[in-house]
Amino acid sequence: MVEGTISEWKVAEGAQVHKGDVLMEYENEKNVIECEALESGIIHLVAKEGDTIPVGGVIAVMAADQGEYASIVGGAPAAAPAAPAAAAPAAAPAAGGEGVTEIEMPRAGLTMVEGTISEWKVSEGTQVNKGDVVMEFENEKNVIEYEIVHGGFLHILAQAGETVAVGKPIAFVTETKAQYDALVNGGAAPAAPAAEEKGCARECPTCVHTNPAAPAAPAVTGGRIRATGLAKKMAREAGIDLALVQPTGGPDGGRIVAKDVENYLKAPKPAAAAPVAAAAASVEDEITEIPWTGVRKTIARNMMNSLQSMAQNTCTLEVDCTDLLALREKFVADQEMLGCKITVNDLLCKMLGKVVAKHPLANATFDGKTLYTHKHVHLSVAVATEDGLMVPVVRNIDTLSLTEINAKIKDLAQRAKEKKLDGSEMTGGTFSITNVGMFPIDYGTPVINPPQTCICGFGRPKLKPAVLPDGTIGPRMMMNVFLTFDHQIIDGLECGRIFKDLEYYILHPEMILA
Repeated sequence: MVEGTISEWKVAEGAQVHKGDVLMEYENEKNVIECEALESGIIHLVAKEGDTIPVGGVIAVMAADQGEYASIVGGAPAAAPAAPAAAAPAAAPAAGGEGVTEIEMPRAGLTMVEGTISEWKVSEGTQVNKGDVVMEFENEKNVIEYEIVHGGFLHILAQAGETVAVGKPIAFVTETKAQYDALVNGGAAPAAPAAEEKGCARECPTCVHTNPAAPAAPAVTGGRIRATGLAKKMAREAGIDLALVQPTGGPDGGRIVAKDVENYLKAPKPAAAAPVAAAAASVEDEITEIPWTGVRKTIARNMMNSLQSMAQNTCTLEVDCTDLLALREKFVADQEMLGCKITVNDLLCKMLGKVVAKHPLANATFDGKTLYTHKHVHLSVAVATEDGLMVPVVRNIDTLSLTEINAKIKDLAQRAKEKKLDGSEMTGGTFSITNVGMFPIDYGTPVINPPQTCICGFGRPKLKPAVLPDGTIGPRMMMNVFLTFDHQIIDGLECGRIFKDLEYYILHPEMILA
């Protein structure tokens, strides 16, 4: 790490903080990390959220007392806390106040910065107990059940399908039903059922059926929008203008409450004006919106970062794999004795365990500043799933037998498809393999999985005419091997040596087991 970006300050300018308080979160090239105060005092913020600061740069100054703080900020005394405004009648309990607990998006793994809510297991307003599974959320690797740690009445803020940053609110829990009603209605008593307006054929949360000609008083007075704190927070997070929200009325005459924002979000929006019809009739297009969240979003970010941070180069080799495939067929014939069905991929993984161990620059990780070589090969094996490519790690593959490799890969691949991998099983790889031989792909240019320095790919075996050792022409199964490497670390000479070893083992597959 050479620099960090401040994600969020957890304290305000001039706040009194104590040793051990979390001051802010910052992001390096891998994780989002909390920064705790090392001493107590009054804080003056120097760097702002979003600023990228070199390691060792000043981000804030801690004053021992108000006098020292005043001298730091230029002689101006620290701002006194604002006098509390007069409480509105029957105002909703403040989030985190007495009887109301804010439920945040949990962090599952050090690298998690956001999660997508897959499903709420309980409905709005349900009374839940401590330990109940109330929802499932998805991070970049798995789908995780969330057990609530507070009992009470649940008010849901983030809906299924929404992506929420770690630490941001997804729900509130109130101790009593009265507190729940106050929270969602802004303190107003539940409205009596309105008489349905004649001719209104469907439920319309924005209609005022009791008196259509007299809508609720506007929430804007003197240029200021009157709304509860929770309503403002919900509108801000949903990205909507509160001026568009129709208040349904409240104890103080038309203040926007949380329920009004929910109604606005649920109400059907008017369709955009249709374009002028073309002279000739055209086939109507059908557009499907696919949210880019969870695993796919993480993969996209990692691949882009990989290409931007490395000098990636790909070389290819066509090699005769006839004998390799023949050896695999012998293992298939003896699968009852072996207790498993050996695959071509198992043989290739076993081969890479031998080859990569001989080339320290390939069996390495690089953070942009320091190169780390490894004694053993921890092979990242690409596994295709419906949600994207997962890369679990087979550790110490250079020490495993062929049957052990088969069992390990089979287990990791199955759990990757079921999203049941532990975070530790996706990290710590030193080299990657991607085998596309089961598809009609002859060769490609795989992208390196940072912070590794290499990835090796294998295309489909293909029957081709080839020159045999005696000079005659005969049919042989030929396969492309492609190696992408970081040219900052590996040059053409080392690449050639790696290919020489790969070719030897594929031409003499019995040596893979020696």
